[in-house]
Amino acid sequence: MTNEERNVMEMVNMNFVTSALSVWEVGVKFSKILTHKAMVDFLQTNSVSFDLVIIETCCQEYTVALGHKFNAPVINLVPTMLWSSISKWIHVPSTFSYIPNVLLEITSDMSFTQRLKNTITGVLQLYIENYLYLPKMKEVMDTHFIYKGWESRPSLEDMLNNVSLTLVNSHHAVGVSRPYLPGVIDVGGMHIKESNSLSEDLQTFIESAEHGVIYFSFGSLINLNHLPKEKLNVFFGTIEKLKQKVILKWIPDGSIKLSQNVLTGSWFPQSDILAHPNVRLFITHGGLHSLEETVYYAKPVVAVPFFGDQHLNMKLVETKGYGKVVDYFEITEESFGNAIKEVLSDPTFKKNVEIQSRVYRDQPMKPLQRAVYWVEYVIRNGGAGHLKSDSVELNDMQYFLFDIVFILLILIVCIVWSCYLIVVRNASKLL
Repeated sequence: MTNEERNVMEMVNMNFVTSALSVWEVGVKFSKILTHKAMVDFLQTNSVSFDLVIIETCCQEYTVALGHKFNAPVINLVPTMLWSSISKWIHVPSTFSYIPNVLLEITSDMSFTQRLKNTITGVLQLYIENYLYLPKMKEVMDTHFIYKGWESRPSLEDMLNNVSLTLVNSHHAVGVSRPYLPGVIDVGGMHIKESNSLSEDLQTFIESAEHGVIYFSFGSLINLNHLPKEKLNVFFGTIEKLKQKVILKWIPDGSIKLSQNVLTGSWFPQSDILAHPNVRLFITHGGLHSLEETVYYAKPVVAVPFFGDQHLNMKLVETKGYGKVVDYFEITEESFGNAIKEVLSDPTFKKNVEIQSRVYRDQPMKPLQRAVYWVEYVIRNGGAGHLKSDSVELNDMQYFLFDIVFILLILIVCIVWSCYLIVVRNASKLL
């Protein structure tokens, strides 16, 4: 097994703790780029200026220091639904009772056990981040972000608390409904453009399909050639039996021969394919960008999630009723085939995704236009500190009212104790 194959399988086998730790390990590895001469020169230059700095803090929180270096407001671009850690930095309510952790396979409608699990994992994640991960990010920042005036730089936590705006790759038609502050803007789907014409060969392949077409892609991270042979046999054995034509994002290695109903390629214009009315189903890994496209174009899905937020994404899909999940470890030709047949034959899945598509499209402006507006808003106003909550100035004791609860408990104890003494004194007099 090659290193790349091993890395894929390691990610598939990760649980919550190992997933979180691996994400943070990636953050440390990312920092190696800061040693490259081009980056060193960029960080030390005084000859350029910027009106705005847009960063993506996942696994590279130290990049927020660029705002200080260039004396420019900072916008944080979040590629997933809002993590609890990012919610903590900008003090967006992220209550464990109904807001699921992106690394857990639970929805907002939680049982007692799920709320307990969500709370424990959420607290554990924040603890590990505060005491193990962020110190490493501070070390990276203090080592590499040395520039004129760096001595006056606020702490990493303070800079993360004070970003001007947070753009989140989310929308309630695909994700969850949750409270935000004015400085948090959903821009999920801003990568989706109006569909273009397909190439002649793709157009012919799709329109000649009497029973419709299934589009099959596991995104850019999962290469089918890196999966075990028995899993490939399940996937290929299933799609060969389908009466629908299949467009499969995969480069054959020569050892597997597929039937004439399957068109393979290293890349396809996914959005344009999903826009075609003769495409009936999307087989996916459950990545957020893919689900935003499938909802936008109203295509039901069958998914085999592998790692990260894919499990939560697909749990939400099942809850909303426009797709089925097949467990990677339990998958067989029968289970995979049955899921495909059920979604294709039951019109409920199509109706449900059409409902979500209408909700998704019914916005006053397109996500990209909204993102552009708010980016320009921050530039026009030289920042957007007025959008943040004053709660960022509170410590945890004040924010969660622990100090108030402590005083109230003391007061209650004093009252109860006083009542007890009065009762005892009166009882002794009666005796």
